[in-house]
Amino acid sequence: MILFIDDRPIRIFKESKKHGIPLGDEFELVIDARLQPIRLADFRGHTCILNMTVDQLEKLIQALHQKSGATFDSVYILVQDIKPFKLRLFSMYQLLEAAGGVVINSEDKVLWMLRLGKWDLPKGKLEKGEKFKKAAVREVEEECNVKAVLEQKICTTYHTYTHKNQRILKKTKWYLMTSEGKTKLIPQKEENIEKVEWLGFAAMNKAMTDTYSSIRYVIHRFQMHYSSSKL
Repeated sequence: MILFIDDRPIRIFKESKKHGIPLGDEFELVIDARLQPIRLADFRGHTCILNMTVDQLEKLIQALHQKSGATFDSVYILVQDIKPFKLRLFSMYQLLEAAGGVVINSEDKVLWMLRLGKWDLPKGKLEKGEKFKKAAVREVEEECNVKAVLEQKICTTYHTYTHKNQRILKKTKWYLMTSEGKTKLIPQKEENIEKVEWLGFAAMNKAMTDTYSSIRYVIHRFQMHYSSSKL
């Protein structure tokens, strides 16, 4: 599970799956929660926490929301059973479900949107009773005027924000999609989308310097899917 708070990734891994931790993320600090206190001020680089309880997780999340100016890159929390940690997280927020897509056309270009000065991918909230897959396809068409065919799931992300003094946890399922890319791109202005473009991989890499960490994570997972499908 990956959660983004203030655009920083908090990853909760089962200890049995810690081999999936990216090779480039060497830990600069390892904290054993049974032996030492968890102090946000101590965090640096990629920080790993072992033997954390759900109560300690809640205190850490509260501290992350209250403290600004943190300088660490990410946090990895290794647990025996991820389920109670997810349940505690969900109890701390109002859950909102959304779906989105990484859409690739016949020229191997990816559909991007410029929204509120940041590059983004098409996504949006589920309508009442709607399934994730249907919502993802609908949002692509509404936000960009692109009809896409859903291929496979890429990943799920969680990120937090505050709306009307209520903390929201937004769960987004992301899908790989394909499109012929022959229709005119039309940005959905009422959703603050300024423009929509098909970007090649070089232009996409430039766009990723001006987007959110959660979007960079989705693109990274997409590139893993896409490169393996090309083999």
